[in-house]
Amino acid sequence: MATASLSRKERERLRHKEEILAVALKLFSEKGFHNVSMQEIAEESEFAVGTLYKFFEGKESLFAALMGSCAGRISDILMPILEEEVDERKRISNYIKAHEQIIADHVPTIRLYLSENLSSALTVRPDVEPETDAVREIIHQKLSDIFKSGMRKGIFKDAGPWMATLSLSAMLESFVFAVIKSPGQISVEDGLSRVEEIFFKGSLRHSSA
Repeated sequence: MATASLSRKERERLRHKEEILAVALKLFSEKGFHNVSMQEIAEESEFAVGTLYKFFEGKESLFAALMGSCAGRISDILMPILEEEVDERKRISNYIKAHEQIIADHVPTIRLYLSENLSSALTVRPDVEPETDAVREIIHQKLSDIFKSGMRKGIFKDAGPWMATLSLSAMLESFVFAVIKSPGQISVEDGLSRVEEIFFKGSLRHSSA
């Protein structure tokens, strides 16, 4: 969000919101979503509980805001790559490589997502993450358009742009989650190179990967 055009009061409100989110991420990461209360977040962030509720309806709303904020920053990394004026294979290659920066920048938030959103005990409803879902849909549509164009040009095998999108997304998500759950077992750079090699071997019409 551009802050230059905001009033002083709006900038202060935004700063307070970001401070609350930073504290919530820290506490959720340390103790788990269900073991942290709004009272604890208020005390740690040095705001009154009532002030927190002016920004967020509750913990679920805070969780959704954290995921949405992370999704927005990930979009800022990926969208320029998907819109580059280079050939389709190069765009997909750059898209895969960009996940190294995503992992480096967003480990705490992704780890929180893994520990809570994939837990059978989670009570956070899927409908509290609309921004995350919207970003995912936009990125998937961009990928699908790239694959569709690349298939028309004979760069990629005609397996269907949507299937190619889902396959690549599944590979990357699985790799990111594995690296964050078990750090140090594999170099992120080397792992992403392997993802690229395996994906291109199955998707390029004339594979030299």
